[in-house]
Amino acid sequence: LQFLYFIVNRTMGPHYDRMLRLEKLDINLYRAKNLEKPHPKARAVYGGQIIGQALVAAQETVEDKNLTVHSMHAYFLLGGDPDTPAVYHVDRIRDGRSFSTRSVLVKQNGKAIFSAQVSFHKPEESPLDHYRPMPSDVPPPEECLTRREYLLQEAERFTKAGNKTMAAGVQFAIKDLDRVASPLETRYVDPRDSVLLHGGVKREGREATTKVWVKCKTKLPALNWAHDCVAAYASDSSMLVAAAKPLGTPHTNYKMMASLDHTMWFHAPFRADEWLYYEVDCPRAKAGRAVLFGRIYKANGELVVTVAQEGVMRLGSPTNAPKTNEKKEAKL
Repeated sequence: LQFLYFIVNRTMGPHYDRMLRLEKLDINLYRAKNLEKPHPKARAVYGGQIIGQALVAAQETVEDKNLTVHSMHAYFLLGGDPDTPAVYHVDRIRDGRSFSTRSVLVKQNGKAIFSAQVSFHKPEESPLDHYRPMPSDVPPPEECLTRREYLLQEAERFTKAGNKTMAAGVQFAIKDLDRVASPLETRYVDPRDSVLLHGGVKREGREATTKVWVKCKTKLPALNWAHDCVAAYASDSSMLVAAAKPLGTPHTNYKMMASLDHTMWFHAPFRADEWLYYEVDCPRAKAGRAVLFGRIYKANGELVVTVAQEGVMRLGSPTNAPKTNEKKEAKL
C-alpha cells in the first residue's frame, strides 16, 4: 500500500481509521466504506468526511512530498448514502516544479456525489507575511464547554427547577449524543450554539456567527498532510449553524440543510491535535441559501486556514409529514 494509506490506517488509531481511511483499488482509484452521519437522525453522510477523504485521495497521488495543499474547491452534488461505499477517482491534472493540481470525483452507485479541485504548492520564503489577527476577547478553550457539558448543566438546572419534562428531554439528548463517538473535541464559546440544531427550543435574534475551539482527541503523526486532512474533516461542522442562529429554528423544522460548495485555503502549517480556534460568520442568507466564511487560527493567534461555503436551507414541517421507512435519495 502507498505511504499515506499506511499512515492513516496504522498510526492514527481506530477513530481516524474510521474517519479518513481509504482502500486503494487501483492507480488513482480509492474506496471508503466507513461513512458516517453528522448526527444519528441524519439521512446523508457528514460532508466534512467526504472533504477530508477526498483530500487524502488527492494527496496520495502527489509524489513530491515537499508539496502541501494550499487550496481546495469542492461541490456537493448529491447527498451521500452512509450505507453505500464511496469511490474516489483522482485525475492527475498537472505536475509542475512548484505546483501540482488534482481533480477528485466521488461516486456512489455510479452517480457523482462530490467533486473537487485540489492544488498543492512547494512552500517558499517570502517577505510578504501578514494576516488578520484572532479577536482578542476569545476565552481560552479551558473556559468553554463541550455540548455534553452544557447539556449536563441544563439537565441539572431543569431538575432543580422541578421541570421534569425538560430534564428528561435533555437526558435523552445526552444519550443520543453518547451514541456518536466523535474523533474531535469541540468547545463552544457560546454553548447554546452546540444545541441550536439539535434541540426543540427556538432561540431567535442572535448574531449569525459560531465560535468554537476544536482539536483531535489523540496524537497525530508529525506530517502536515495529516493535520490538513483532519482540519478539512472538521471544517464543515460549524458552518450552517451560524446561518441558522438569527432565526433560531431547530433542525426538526428544516426539510433540508446541506452544503452546496466548500472552499479551503491553507496558509501555514499547524497541528490539528492542538487547539484551533474556528470562527464562522454568515453575511447573507436569502432565497433558501446562505453564504458563510470561516477562519481557523492557532492558539497563538496566527491565521492558518480560511474557509468559504454556500449551503441550502429549506424550511418546512417535516415533523408533521407521514412517517416512512423508505430510503430516499437526497437531492438538491
